[in-house]
Amino acid sequence: MSYAGFSHLDMYIEQFATLYYGNEDNPAGTMEIGTVALQTDLDFSSRRLDQRLDAIARIPVIPIGTSPKTGSYNPYIIEWNACDTIFQRLKARHALEFKGAYPEWITGFGSRCDRIVFDIMEGNIVLDTDTTNKGIGAPQKVVQVGLANFYTNWDSGYYQASDRPKTFRFKIAGTTDGNEIGQAKFSCSDDGGYSWGSIYFPTSIDWTDVASGLKIRWEPISLTGTFKQLELGDEWQVQCIPYEISSINADAKFKTFGRG
Repeated sequence: MSYAGFSHLDMYIEQFATLYYGNEDNPAGTMEIGTVALQTDLDFSSRRLDQRLDAIARIPVIPIGTSPKTGSYNPYIIEWNACDTIFQRLKARHALEFKGAYPEWITGFGSRCDRIVFDIMEGNIVLDTDTTNKGIGAPQKVVQVGLANFYTNWDSGYYQASDRPKTFRFKIAGTTDGNEIGQAKFSCSDDGGYSWGSIYFPTSIDWTDVASGLKIRWEPISLTGTFKQLELGDEWQVQCIPYEISSINADAKFKTFGRG
């Protein structure tokens, strides 16, 4: 099953289905669209998308589900599926015409797909499955210069709050004592970065309790050159949704903070 439908294709090339899947090879001589072939191409493209998404560690559920709020797929996933289908069909139709040297009006669809992939990998696009049905989201990088990996317990934790969805942000706010994990300090926000706590907490390789079951930790990686594990201003965000809200996406937004 595809993420994009027939009507979505017209958003990128008007009458695309008619132009590239239409034929008049019938007794009545009327235009007919090869809907079976078109749906096959959409489905094949969606499987390609799922393979790419499955390689992104922070996305725990494949295929991507629909949003509980809208009942529709994420618009960027729809765009990716539609543009990839168009791109592959255009290449196939015009392969002999351009002999592989495709013009920008064709390659632009491929570039559009690549941009969506990049934004998903960088966390610039938040997908519905970035938060599991246990309520704790996989970490998303906001800004990072240091090399250390940042983790949440999205795959084993259970978000116990019952008030509302929240977006937690964690920012390296002090490196006076050093840039190693355990030396650098971080501050946290429970409202998506709108406000920050005045207390700085030490980073740790062990799980640190944040709030309502959410835990975080850092992991060092091998250093090369002059890079540091953590740099001032490195920042990550995590979406958490109360279990009672039957949703795997929302505007996430922390309540208490303590160390474990």
